Amino acid sequence: MIEGLRDSRWLSRAQIDDADWNARVAAADGGLFPIWPRGWGPLRQCRQPWFVQHLAVLPPSERSPSSNPLTSGPLTAGPPSECSPSSGSPTSPPISSGQNRPSARALAESLTQARLGVLKGATLLEFQVDEPPPLADQVPAGWQAIGRTTYRLPIDSADSQATRAGYSAHHRRLIRPMDGLHCVQTNDPGPFLRLYVSQVAGKAGLKAEQIRSLGRLLKSLLGNQHAVLWTLMREQELLCGCVLLRSGDRLVYQLAGSSGASMQMGGMHRLVDHILHRPEYRGLTFDFEGSDLPGLQRFYSGFGARPHTYTRWLLDKRHPILQCVQRI
Repeated sequence: MIEGLRDSRWLSRAQIDDADWNARVAAADGGLFPIWPRGWGPLRQCRQPWFVQHLAVLPPSERSPSSNPLTSGPLTAGPPSECSPSSGSPTSPPISSGQNRPSARALAESLTQARLGVLKGATLLEFQVDEPPPLADQVPAGWQAIGRTTYRLPIDSADSQATRAGYSAHHRRLIRPMDGLHCVQTNDPGPFLRLYVSQVAGKAGLKAEQIRSLGRLLKSLLGNQHAVLWTLMREQELLCGCVLLRSGDRLVYQLAGSSGASMQMGGMHRLVDHILHRPEYRGLTFDFEGSDLPGLQRFYSGFGARPHTYTRWLLDKRHPILQCVQRI
């Protein structure tokens, strides 16, 4: 994909050693670039998959700043796909300081050069980086650098009253105690997934196979302790739930669903409030992942979360007709 990947071997899914793959991902401490080409011909695309869009673009490099950061070996990783890179030998665990990363512009330029090579002529390239948009003259030709907003909140469960003092008046009203409600952490995604499908999946346009893949992914994430699932229960009734991904020092609010009854009583407000006061999460940052919807932005900021700008990098070489068709 990038200069340093020319010597890498591209393997089919059946050829990948899962244990070795997972070890590399774990060693990278949330700093991998999970991206691969999909589709054929004019439909060929290369973008970060759902659930891993919060990850850093590249792992930190142990090489000196004067060395070429784009030639330090395999730079892509993530859930093994039809065609995923492997160097054939283990690499040293990268440092976690984030120093010596190539700039997003350098990466964009390298991806542009690789588009007709390893990326096999992908007509759309997309990735996201945790940094503000660059100046216009720093964007490589053909690329768009689009500013996007997420909301983040440092977790300090030592003083509940101080934490809730940062809530909006609306949020404080909604989290008043109510008898019969219980917050439960579970490793069984079945009930939550059914609630999510009934309330959210249709609006999101998820198809049956995507829903089945989501179920397998949730089961794997929970089993590997890369995610936690919190639910709000009233006796045996599931009111709402949310999946949190653990990525470095962040808890990423990735997936949430609420029943009609939960929406009326502010169930998700109560559940997030409970999570923010869990002692095991103290010192982490709660990342709401952001949204362009004003209602969700009010929900995030109502807990005292502050906006944080990151950048979506996009190179779209699709024919205008194909762009319109794929939006439908």
